[in-house]
Amino acid sequence: MSHVAMRAPLSVYLLADHLDAILAAGEDIVARGHDWRALAEKKSDPADFVVRQRAIAEEVRGLELVLVARVLKARDHARSLAEIDDRFRPVGSLFASGTALLLDAVEESGDARSEDFETGDDIVSYVRSRGLIAPDAPAVREAAQLTIDDSFLIAKRVALGPLLDMAAAFLDALDVQYTLFVEDDPLQAGQLRIEPDDIDRAPLN
Repeated sequence: MSHVAMRAPLSVYLLADHLDAILAAGEDIVARGHDWRALAEKKSDPADFVVRQRAIAEEVRGLELVLVARVLKARDHARSLAEIDDRFRPVGSLFASGTALLLDAVEESGDARSEDFETGDDIVSYVRSRGLIAPDAPAVREAAQLTIDDSFLIAKRVALGPLLDMAAAFLDALDVQYTLFVEDDPLQAGQLRIEPDDIDRAPLN
């Protein structure tokens, strides 16, 4: 891909970074789901299983928080970009409307004490709230139910698959317009290209 391209506004680089991080967090959540299912399928000491399962669940919850934070930042930068480039108004509006439900989840995601108090910090409650088992299911009955896929509900509200699809589509649109990713060097393929001046001017957000 040519290095000669239209110089992108700073908001484009910041938005692209957040979108890329959303995709990475989503992939990590799915990967932890594989670990969780593998743990459930393997015979082990019950006490050890409980501890390791709790650790994986907390990792998934942490990645959810990272993903939500990145989505909210991406929404901000999408609005900034739409103000200076009308071409991105439609995709920006789609992304904003598709992620609006996560705005209501910020306080709840950051402080799970209320839910933990009501459920006794039960792992089944977390699994149920993410759509891995039916809302009225009393427990996880088989390891296959611990599969995290596109239907996993981020913060109990937005399905993971469509969210990642929106982020990827937005990122592709930015790359098509501004040639953000370097592909000339195989060692740098897929890396976000940021100009030195942009680094100097970039705020820490």
